Amino acid sequence: MRFLWLLLLMPLLAFVPHKYYVSTTDMHYKVEKQQVQLVVRVFTDDFSLALSNYGKDNISLDPDGKSFEETTTIISSYFKDHFNLYGLPKESSFSFVGWEYKQNKTHLYASFDNVPNVSVLKWSNSFLMATFPEQKNIVILSTSTTKKSFLHTKEVNYAQFNF
Repeated sequence: MRFLWLLLLMPLLAFVPHKYYVSTTDMHYKVEKQQVQLVVRVFTDDFSLALSNYGKDNISLDPDGKSFEETTTIISSYFKDHFNLYGLPKESSFSFVGWEYKQNKTHLYASFDNVPNVSVLKWSNSFLMATFPEQKNIVILSTSTTKKSFLHTKEVNYAQFNF
């Protein structure tokens, strides 16, 4: 009898939604420009919730939400707090370039400037992890000679690349 119930429930269990929490980051190290350029892609609904938790205010990334300037300020602050490069000289600086709303995805653009030729690049990416503990962030590092991917999780949120 149990077997019969299991057979009847199996097709129904196949349609239970399972939410995945993943972001992707393209990180380009441009030695000639002394710059690390970043493009982060996150799901808009997840990022809106994370920003709302971060700023303690309800934030919607759709065009009818807060003013573009106010939202940009919050996103810039969130970016600076959740994506870090380590071991950079004091002259290095973070620049938030901007963001684009693309319905179910939001693209964020930033750079670290005045990054000299380094032998090791170290970073962490904790985007969305405070809101979604099962969040996974994939970072794809591109240099003039190589391309390599790294996976960041709540348990392992640090990576480094040796040149």
